[in-house]
Amino acid sequence: MEISTLTVYHCLAFAWYFFVNYSVVHLRTDNRPPELFLYGGQWKYLTVLNLFVSVSFWALYTYNRELVYPKSLDGVIPQWLNHAMHTTVLPFAFLEIFATPHRYPTKKKGLILVGFASSLYITWVLWIYAATGEWVYPLFALFSPAGLAAFLAGSFAITVCFYSFGEFLNRMIWGDSIAILDYKRKGK
Repeated sequence: MEISTLTVYHCLAFAWYFFVNYSVVHLRTDNRPPELFLYGGQWKYLTVLNLFVSVSFWALYTYNRELVYPKSLDGVIPQWLNHAMHTTVLPFAFLEIFATPHRYPTKKKGLILVGFASSLYITWVLWIYAATGEWVYPLFALFSPAGLAAFLAGSFAITVCFYSFGEFLNRMIWGDSIAILDYKRKGK
């Protein structure tokens, strides 16, 4: 993609992300369930990080929506905003892969960074539970401590698979153009 087109795309994606987060922050409060955004605000939800949340959210929603998005939220969060947070992430991620080649770090460094980010988020979720006695996601209340550890380990394994798949797609789509970009940068 040309630089100007790519810049416009990235500006539009950023504007969409900003608009969605602004919309979440400024939801009407008159019919908001008391537990919504009580501690940690919107930042307690993985959605704001946009980590391929579409797949996990919709899989759990299809299985039992009360585990991730209780029916009480329907009167608070409009359906378009639910889709803006949980559906549009996936097309934006794929568009990004097709729009520009990405230089991934070494596999080891990349996985360490993904593990670090995942650990920070899990620490935040556990902190919120310790502070409030309520889980960010009702799903977690169903697990024993060992079951929760297994679930989180499985979630991390899926995250690693998505990271590896993204790296694979990047190589399949862009091939040697990444090496050419590196060569041009070094030449300057």
